[in-house]
Amino acid sequence: MIGRDSQFGQLTDLLDAARRGNGSSALVHGEAGIGKSALVSAVVEAASSSGFAVLSCHGIPGSGAAGFEGLHELLLPLLGRVDALPPRQRTALDVAFGAEGEPADRLVTGLAALGLLEEAAARGPVVVLIEDLHWLDRSTADIITFLAARMGVIPALLLATSRTDRAYPDRTAYFKHHVPLDPLDQHDALALVASHAPELTPLQRRRLVERALGNPLALTEWASIPSWVEGAFSAGRGPVPVSQRLEDSFLAEVALLPRATRRALLVAAAGQDASSYEVLAAARSLGLDPRDFTPAEAFGLITLVNGSYRFRHPLVCSAVYDNADSDARSRVHTELAAVVVDAARAVRHRAAAAAGWSEEVAAELEGLAVAAGRRGARTEAAAAWRRAAALTPVAAERARRTVMAAEAARQAGATFDAATLLAEAKPIVEDEASMVQLARTEWMLASTSTTLPDRSGDELVALSRTLKDPDDRVEVLTWAAVRGYTRQDMPADVMAAVADELRRPGLAVTEHQQLLQSIALALIGSADRIASVEKALSIFHRQVRETDATLLNCLAFAVEDTHDLAAAARVWSAEVDMFHRSARVSDETVALAGRGTARVTGNAIAAGLADCEHALRLSSDLDLSVVGAIAAADIARARAWRGEHDLATAALKTCAELSGLTPFARVAASASWASAQMAANDGHPEEAIPHLLKCVAHPPIGLWAGADLADAAVHAGRPDVVDGWLEMATAALATSDSDHLAMLVERSRALLAPGEEARAHFERAITRGERSIAHLDLARTRLFFGEWLRRERHIVEARGQLSAALHVFEAHHAVPLARRAARELAAAGGGVQRTQPAPSVDAGAVLTAQELHIARLAAEGQTNRQIADQLYLSHRTVGAHLYSAYAKLRINRRSQLATALAATPA
Repeated sequence: MIGRDSQFGQLTDLLDAARRGNGSSALVHGEAGIGKSALVSAVVEAASSSGFAVLSCHGIPGSGAAGFEGLHELLLPLLGRVDALPPRQRTALDVAFGAEGEPADRLVTGLAALGLLEEAAARGPVVVLIEDLHWLDRSTADIITFLAARMGVIPALLLATSRTDRAYPDRTAYFKHHVPLDPLDQHDALALVASHAPELTPLQRRRLVERALGNPLALTEWASIPSWVEGAFSAGRGPVPVSQRLEDSFLAEVALLPRATRRALLVAAAGQDASSYEVLAAARSLGLDPRDFTPAEAFGLITLVNGSYRFRHPLVCSAVYDNADSDARSRVHTELAAVVVDAARAVRHRAAAAAGWSEEVAAELEGLAVAAGRRGARTEAAAAWRRAAALTPVAAERARRTVMAAEAARQAGATFDAATLLAEAKPIVEDEASMVQLARTEWMLASTSTTLPDRSGDELVALSRTLKDPDDRVEVLTWAAVRGYTRQDMPADVMAAVADELRRPGLAVTEHQQLLQSIALALIGSADRIASVEKALSIFHRQVRETDATLLNCLAFAVEDTHDLAAAARVWSAEVDMFHRSARVSDETVALAGRGTARVTGNAIAAGLADCEHALRLSSDLDLSVVGAIAAADIARARAWRGEHDLATAALKTCAELSGLTPFARVAASASWASAQMAANDGHPEEAIPHLLKCVAHPPIGLWAGADLADAAVHAGRPDVVDGWLEMATAALATSDSDHLAMLVERSRALLAPGEEARAHFERAITRGERSIAHLDLARTRLFFGEWLRRERHIVEARGQLSAALHVFEAHHAVPLARRAARELAAAGGGVQRTQPAPSVDAGAVLTAQELHIARLAAEGQTNRQIADQLYLSHRTVGAHLYSAYAKLRINRRSQLATALAATPA
C-alpha cells in the first residue's frame, strides 16, 4: 500500500465505526490506474478477516441493457430473505428482477434493497463493495446512490470506486465520505518502481517516474518495458494523458500477439457482458479457435474468472476495442448477438452492429424499451427508446420513439434529458397520438419541475383545435384550465376561449369526458361546483390511466375552489390511497403535498405537517422540486402557527431553494402567508401586511390568507387594505356555503366595525365557525371577540371567550396565540381552568412530525412492516423511530401509545 496509508487508515476507521453500529458510505475516486481497486481490495480483505460479511457487484463497460443487473448480482446472496420485506417492497424487487407485475418507482426498489441489507447486517457487520460504479447499469447506480445516503442506520460500510472522467456521472454528493486518490509523490513513486523493478538504475527510475506522473498502474506496467522506461513511445507527441499513454503501452503488448489472438481479444472486449461460452461461440463463427485466446492469457492480458473473460485492467479492454475499425467491431457484435442467451443483451449487440438506419433493429429496441419499463428500469427504457429513434428511417416513427424516450426519461427522473428529447421531437412530430403524448410529457414535467416552461393557455387551446379524438381534446383543455388556476396569469380572452372550446356541441359524450369538462369549467370560473365528489372519484376509480394523476389533481383543485377544504382533502386522500396501492410514488407525493396544503389551511396542523414533511422527503428522493417547494411553504405555515420561528425560517429557505428564479404563484403565495404569520408572531403587523397582499393576488391561497389582514391592518392603523380581500371573499361566498369562509368574513367585518356593530359580526362569525371543523380559526375568532369584549368592559363575557380560545391554542401547540390569549385572560382577571390534568408528556411537543406520524399508525395497530410500506421507510428505520418515541413519551410498550397520544390533536 505504498503511498496509500492515510486513505487505508481512513477507510478502516469507517469499518470500525460500522462494527459499532455507525454505518457509512465512502466513494474512492480518481483517474484510471490510480489504485482504486488495490485500495478497496485491501480494505475488504481487512474487513473480511475481522468478521465482516462481504457483498459486491461490479460495473462492466457496455452492460445494462435491461437494467438492475448489478443490483441482482449484489443482492443475490440475500434473496432467500426477501420474505422479511414489506409486501410492496418485496413485489418491487421481484418485478425489477423479471417477475410479472406493476413496476414500482425506484424509491420502493431502493427501500427493498436497504431492507435486505438491514436483514444481513442484523446478523453481523457488512461491507458492500461496488467496483466501477461508473459502469454499472443506471438503474442499479441510482439504487446504490440511494443506499449510500442511508447507510447510517445499519452496521455496514458501502464502499464504491469510480472514475473522475467527465464522461461519467459525478455521484460524489451522495456519499458521506470521499476518498480522492491523487498521483503518488516522487518518493512513493520511486519506492513503488524499486519494489517492482529493482534491476532499473536510479536514472531509469527517475525517468519512468517523470513519465508516469505518479500513476501507480503506469509505474508498474512500464517498469518492465525498457522502451517505456526511456520514453520512446511518447517522444515528440507533446503532453498526452496518462490513460492514453497506458492504452498505447497495452496496444504495444497486443501488437506482439498473433493476428488471430488480436481478433480474439476484440471479441472478448466487445463481449464484456457475455460468458466465456458465448465469447468462444462468437469467435468460432468468425473463424477463430479457442486456442487463439491462449497467447493473450499467457501475456496476462486476459484471465478466465467465474466463467467470463476479464482483462488485466479496463484500459486494456478499451484500448483493444477503441483501436479496432468500425467494420471489425460491427462483425464481432453481429456474431455476439447471434449467440448470447439473454435477449436484452442480444438486442444491444445488434444495435451496436447496426450502421445507419435499421427499422428491424429499431423495432427490437422498442420491445426492449417496453420490457425494461415494465420492470421499472426506466433509465434503460429511455436509452433503448432513444437508440431505437436514432436507427429509425421514417421520420414520423422516429418522432414517436423520441417522444416515448422523453416520457421514459421523465419517469426516470431525468428531467433535463426529457426536456432535450422533447426539443428534438417537437419539430418532426406528425401523428396526433405523438403530439398529445409530447404535450402530456411537457405538461407533467412543467407541473413538477422548474426545468421546462409549460405551454401557454392559448397554445394549449390551439393544440386542442387540431385534435380529432374527443378524449385528447378535453384533456388538453383541462390542462389549460388548471394552468390558469395554478398560475393565475391567464388573460380573460384566453379563459373565454377555453370555455368556448369546452362547450362545443358533442365534445363531451362519455362520463369521463363530461367529468373533465366540468372540472375544467369549474377551475376557470365558468361553471358551478362539482356536483358530487364521490361520483367523480368513482369514475376515476373505474378508469385510472397513467395520465389521470394530473387530472385527479385538477379535480382536487376544482373542489378546493368551492371553498370546501374537507372535501378537497378527501379527494387528495383518495389520490394518496390510489397511487400508494399502485406504487406510483411520484404521483402519491404530489397528492400528499396537496392534502397537506388543504389540511394546514383547514386547521388540521399536525396532520398537515406530517403530510408536508413526508412529501418534502419523497420529493427530494424523486427530484420533484416544485412539489418540494409547495410542501416546504406549507411546513413553514404550520411551524409559524406553532411559533417555531427557526424551523419556519429553515422551511422558507428550503422553499426558496427549490422554487428557482420563477416560483409558481401557489408556492409564492403560501410562502408569503408563512412570512406574514411569522411577522405577526413577532408583533410586527406592518410587516405582515405586504406579505398578505401578495397572497391575495393569488385567490386560491389568498382567499384564506387574506382573513389575517384585518387583525394586522387594525393594529397597523391601515384598515383600508382589507377592502379588496373583503370584496373578493364576499363574492366567493355568493356561490359557496362554506361555514369556514363565512366565519372569516364576519370576523374581519367585526374587527373593522365601529362600536357595538362589531358584536353582531362576532356572534355570527362564531355561529358559522361552530358548524365548521376549523377549530383554530374559531379559537382565533373567540380571541378577537374576547379582546373586544374586554375593551368594551364586558369582563365576565370576555373571560369565557378567552378561556375557550386558550384551551384550543394549547391543545394544538399554537404558542404565539396561546400567549396572546393568556395575556388577555390575565388582564381580564381570569386564570386557566383545566378540566383534566395535563398529560405527563405532551407528545405533540416532544415528538418530531415523523415520529408522531409513526406513533399514531402504531397505536392504530399497524405493524412496523405495514408502517414502513405506507411511509416509504425500511421496517428497521420505523423501529428506530418508535424506540425514540418511547423514550420521549416515557413509555416502554406499544400498548401504551394510544394513551400517550390521546391528548394530542390530529
